[in-house]
Formats: sequence, structure tokens, C-alpha cells
Amino acid sequence: MAELGKVASLNDSHVMTLSGGRDLGWLELGTPDGWPIFGFHGTPGSRLQLAINEAAVGRAGVRLIAPDRPGYGLSTFQPGRRLLDWPSDVVELADHLGIDRFSVMGVSGGGPHAAVCAAALEERVVAAGIVSGAGPLSDPRVAVDMTRAMRLLSTLSRRRSRLLSAFFGVEIAIARTWPGKALDLMTKQLPPADAELLRRPDLRALFERDVRNASRTTGRAQTQDFELFSSDWGFDLAAITVPVVLWQGGVDRNVPPLHAEVMHQSIPNSVLHTFDGEGHFLVIDRLEEILVALKA
Repeated sequence: MAELGKVASLNDSHVMTLSGGRDLGWLELGTPDGWPIFGFHGTPGSRLQLAINEAAVGRAGVRLIAPDRPGYGLSTFQPGRRLLDWPSDVVELADHLGIDRFSVMGVSGGGPHAAVCAAALEERVVAAGIVSGAGPLSDPRVAVDMTRAMRLLSTLSRRRSRLLSAFFGVEIAIARTWPGKALDLMTKQLPPADAELLRRPDLRALFERDVRNASRTTGRAQTQDFELFSSDWGFDLAAITVPVVLWQGGVDRNVPPLHAEVMHQSIPNSVLHTFDGEGHFLVIDRLEEILVALKA
């Protein structure tokens, strides 16, 4: 554990100890004096996912701060965590960094975490972006377009089944041992737009690095994320007053377009950008425009 309030540099990342005693890891990219944007990784994943296009971050002229959620990367697992607990971690990190006002961006499983920050931190969050973001899995409108496998995972999540944690634990262990083969298997299940991206050597290297560095609690954290997404989120999307922009690929199989449409319909004055031929990983080539859109 790092000393409370003290930052320990770990190569490209940092770790601090929160007031409650948990460690929080994060990565910073871009311009140190640029507009601060807190970026939230997918499920599973870590801060390393946000390093997908460092050149784009630099061109956008922002300070991108990517924290690990509890149980991922360098951050301590948090038993009994709620979505509503995440804004407190973000505020403590922002205060530590001397940041008052900022934007948030969530990719995939980071989407609900961006939404809850927009709902709970309206005095500090200037804008929120949700990119290929998971919607409330308990909403029957969302379930219509999900794959069979995702519907099964959602059902197990709602039932708090031990099968879910066992499945994710084995999946992560296999991926850590054979990251290349795991990535090949995943690529075969993706739409052509996503599969083509993951064949790029630079992106393969990044994803394999993320998997190899997965923490031992990643399976538990992934299970927890799915349980949170499948239950009541604890806040009303309709009560969000912060400007929210959603980006969604039209051929996304991981998070089908209905997720974005439901959130767009639920969040007042939100804006939805849909890209017909793009998939789940549209953030890779659109990162610059997304970050620029979230600048104050």
C-alpha cells in the first residue's frame, strides 16, 4: 500500500491510497495543463486500455486521467461496491490532483460509471461522454438486441450466481496465460469492423499488455461490474442535468445500439452519434474527436 496521499510512480502509472484505505491506480496522458478528462475503462480492463491512441490525446490538447476501477489494475477490490460509490473515488483523485472542474468519459463498461458521475457530481462535471457504453441490463428494452451469451451472463448476474465468478475467473486466467490465443478467439466472434482493428499489430500489443497485467482480482471485479449493470443503478438517468454525448457503433455486438438508444431516450438533452459501419472499438480511431467534444 502507498502512504495516504503520497503518489508512487510505477512506470507509466501512479498509485495513491484513498481515505478509506484502498489503493487507487491511474494513468495520465496528454497535455499536463490541458482540460482534464477522467476516462473510465471497459469491463474487464484497466487504465492501460485508455492508452490506445496517445497521439490522438496529444492532438486533442487534453489531460486524460484514466483510473483503475476497484479490483482492476492497481486498484484494490471493494466488496459490496455500488455504482454510486465510484464518484467518491473520482472526487478524491481529482482533489489530490488539484482539479476542480472536469469532464468524464466512459468506454463500454465505463459508460455506467461516467453516467453516475454526471448524476452525482453535477457541480464539478462539465460534460460526460459515453462511448459504446453498457446500458441498464435490467431494462427489458436493452435485452431485446443482446446476444444469447450476454443474456445468459445478465441472468446469472441478476441471480448473483457463483457460476458467473467461476466463469470469469477461468476466462481471465486463460487469457493471462495465452493472451495471443485469447485475442484470436475473441476476434473470430467480432464484426468485421472490430476484427480488422484488432489485427493491427499496435493494437494487438496493447490489448495483450492489458491482459498480461490483469490483477488477480480482475475476475471478481468483472463479476461485480456485471452485477451492478444488471441491477438497479441507484440513480435516475432522467435526473442528469450535465450535457451527455453518446457515441455508438451500428454493428456493435458487444454492446448493441439499443443500449445507446435507451440511454439517449432516458437522459434529457443528450446527444447520440451513431456510426453505421463501425463496431465496439470505434473509440480507437475517434478518440481525438471524442476528447475535443468533451473539452470545456
